[in-house]
Amino acid sequence: MFSFLKNNNQFIALDIGSQKISGASFIIKNGSPLIIKMDHQKSKGIRRSKLNNIEDLSSIINLVCKNVSSKSGKKELFCNITDPNIITKKNTTKINSGKLGVTKKEIRKIYRKNLTESNIKGKHLIYSSPHDFILDDDNLISNPLGKKCSKLGLISYNLFVENHYINELGSLFKKNKVEIKNFFDSGVASSYSCLDNNEKKEGVLCIDIGAETTKIVVYSDNKIIFCKNLGLAGDNVTSDVSHGLQISIEAAEHAKIMYGSVVAPFNEKVEIEIDSKRRKLISKNLLYGIIKPRYEEILEIIRDRIFDDINARLNIKSVVLTGGASKIFGIKNISENIFNRKAKVGKNLIGDISSQEKPEFSTLMGIIKLANDFFMYNQIPNKSSSKVSVIMDKIDNWIEESYA
Repeated sequence: MFSFLKNNNQFIALDIGSQKISGASFIIKNGSPLIIKMDHQKSKGIRRSKLNNIEDLSSIINLVCKNVSSKSGKKELFCNITDPNIITKKNTTKINSGKLGVTKKEIRKIYRKNLTESNIKGKHLIYSSPHDFILDDDNLISNPLGKKCSKLGLISYNLFVENHYINELGSLFKKNKVEIKNFFDSGVASSYSCLDNNEKKEGVLCIDIGAETTKIVVYSDNKIIFCKNLGLAGDNVTSDVSHGLQISIEAAEHAKIMYGSVVAPFNEKVEIEIDSKRRKLISKNLLYGIIKPRYEEILEIIRDRIFDDINARLNIKSVVLTGGASKIFGIKNISENIFNRKAKVGKNLIGDISSQEKPEFSTLMGIIKLANDFFMYNQIPNKSSSKVSVIMDKIDNWIEESYA
């Protein structure tokens, strides 16, 4: 165990969203994360993943960090990134191999070459997933160690975000004396929180429906094979309700949460609050008629985009939904109809019972789980490290464990 973990160092996980900013302090104890305290505040200063008011955003982040951590001085933090234009790149790299069998040195060499070759100008490599090795341009294999071949190949799946997202948030945190340990993609973080190993092995589609963005991640054989972000989400549903019922956004959000459904309800009327002085009687069926088409549109767009990718389509055996907007009544039913797969609203696999039942905290819980995995592989980035070097630090330790 590393010295900084033995001392029960306290870290902060931060989920920066357009509707809320949530945070949690945690320590690593006996190889697992232990959450100390959580907090969330209404988001300010960020819209459509763009920082439009640094001062407002900074004040909310500082408040959340202060509320979850009693630690004085510089804070060490893990944070999410939600880039609507996330780029996925499948990369294949080849090297010559010796005649005595593939060595760990050659595995390290091809990983490093793969990461270097997959770089995209102006983009930040945020995630890299090795898929398969290739022996002599023919045989796919998961473990090449000791295998004889003249050429060794590696197929990887890499995720990139815009550099300016990293740079803007990095500057903000530096200004506020916060040390960033690492950034994680929001969709990947959510999937880490609510998918178990069996689901990722068999093939699963994880859909995180947030306020402004829906994050889509597909796993097969424990590897990410598809990752996209969609600019339609819960706020679009709220806007539809607002226009359809001629009420404010705030009243529409409340009506959606309290009475919204995507399965036909009993034809009853409910009273919703317009403001502190006025109330309005509406039909649940009318609300259902507004909400259901937008959810169907979101899910059908996801289905069509995924099914355009034959590899993703063939490997999906189930659907897991998460994120705040997945709490709408009946979403399991319409998801099963649209995807023709079994579906469920996922539970967070870490945290207390209360946190596990709240899909709106899946990204935050996933950040903590990813941070724990990085610690266990001695993956502690620092400012002087290049992204390739940082990922190679993890890979070096992972190779020692995986190819012993």
